[in-house]
Amino acid sequence: MIRLPQLCAIRFIGPDAGVFLQGQLSHDTRLLEQGRTLLASCNTPQGRVIALLRLRKSGDVIHAWLPADLGDSVLTHLRKYVLRAKVSIERADELSLYGMTMAAGDEWDMIERDLAAAGAITFHHAAARYVVAMPEPSPGTSLAERPAIVADEASVQLWRAEDIRAGLPQIEAATSGEFVAQMLNLDLLDGISFNKGCYTGQEIIVRTQHLGRIKRRTLRYRLTGDTLPKPLEPMLREGVKVADVLTAARVSDGVELLAVANLESRDLPLRMQDGRTAQPAALPYSIVPTTTGE
Repeated sequence: MIRLPQLCAIRFIGPDAGVFLQGQLSHDTRLLEQGRTLLASCNTPQGRVIALLRLRKSGDVIHAWLPADLGDSVLTHLRKYVLRAKVSIERADELSLYGMTMAAGDEWDMIERDLAAAGAITFHHAAARYVVAMPEPSPGTSLAERPAIVADEASVQLWRAEDIRAGLPQIEAATSGEFVAQMLNLDLLDGISFNKGCYTGQEIIVRTQHLGRIKRRTLRYRLTGDTLPKPLEPMLREGVKVADVLTAARVSDGVELLAVANLESRDLPLRMQDGRTAQPAALPYSIVPTTTGE
């Protein structure tokens, strides 16, 4: 297990929690009743993604995790829409977030039951990968005394690099409100329901999908060297900006990154501001190019 200090957990409590989230997030939160983990976006009325959340229902409470630098702003944003709904939204600061890699099966089922008995919530993240929200150890117990847990920057970078290789986007404070959901490939990652009804930002997201106005997508690139490009750093083709860095991670032989790029430039090397060349790399899912719209 890898400690992920860049993440935080929030919870939604009350009889209207599911209905409230149904009107605020891009996925159909009724599916939480099936025990699923849902990927969903929280959007502005203009359809721009404020944050990406992973949600899981545990008893009568819905938990979600997201980047720690967005925790307070997302709470403030969502609380504006509570009105008369019987739901409270709060930080779950007693929970720390960990990444865990293990294939599904009888052994994982046993581990998940043990984690639940210890008050942890498990979120399916990707193939054989999970995020675990776990209570902090009791006073006097150091993190080092907890078995099979590592807490170092190299491990965090490795976890982020695995997300990038899987084509999983992440929105942090620097990129919040910059991109429509389809630019982040959420329609390809089961992060949007197109038949659930209205939610904040839904009109723009649905119109973008039905009119085929998707000219920018999240694509994967590789760089040499170990200097990480910053979020929204421009990437150039023949001196013209054609992409913005979304997220990046160090690996043993360079840097992995995701960028929101014009589809006209897909499969082409791009130039970074420091002169390095970003080479295109494969994603594990297919992106079908579109030719019209923004």
